[in-house]
Amino acid sequence: MKDNAREFIIKNLRQALALNDANNVAPKPTSTASASHFRMVYNDDMVLNFVNKYMLCGGNLNYAVSNGDVANILNAWIRENNISTIDCGTSELAQYLQNLDLETRTFATIGDTSKYGVLLCESLVAWDGSIVITSNCFENKEKIVMPENIVLVAFSSLVVPDLKTCLEKAKDGQLPMQSQILYPENLDHKRIQMLLVEDQN
Repeated sequence: MKDNAREFIIKNLRQALALNDANNVAPKPTSTASASHFRMVYNDDMVLNFVNKYMLCGGNLNYAVSNGDVANILNAWIRENNISTIDCGTSELAQYLQNLDLETRTFATIGDTSKYGVLLCESLVAWDGSIVITSNCFENKEKIVMPENIVLVAFSSLVVPDLKTCLEKAKDGQLPMQSQILYPENLDHKRIQMLLVEDQN
């Protein structure tokens, strides 16, 4: 990411991390974050445009530049909500979170009764700040289940300029039958948080 674009995002978003709070103990992992085992392709301007569109609609967005940041943000969410179990969209995501040495040590895949969940996104649309969720983000690909309270995790490489580009990237030019487009103006931002992770690859 270009230095000026990166500094702009960090200046406006990293304040919410409260990384210097005495109650936030730095987690063990310090390696850079990566979407290498999720998806790739990336453009600075699109990321900035998505952030602006999403936050103008009142979006609750945190920005992370490393696995340590991801762990700090999620640990703050865990403490705030007194969470004992995090449900994840996929077992792969659960393994990623376990590797971050989060305070919550119990992980399960998302089900119908999930109260707190962490979920990967299919794409982020720069044009309108919308979020694309599909059955690819779930272990059970038969349906999309959105927990009562959720953190949506997306790497910067998942930002696309528009929905048309998202469809072009999809298999056979179509999203899976089970797909949802979440528009920021329609979201309950007290229940839904976005965690945007800068892809280092």
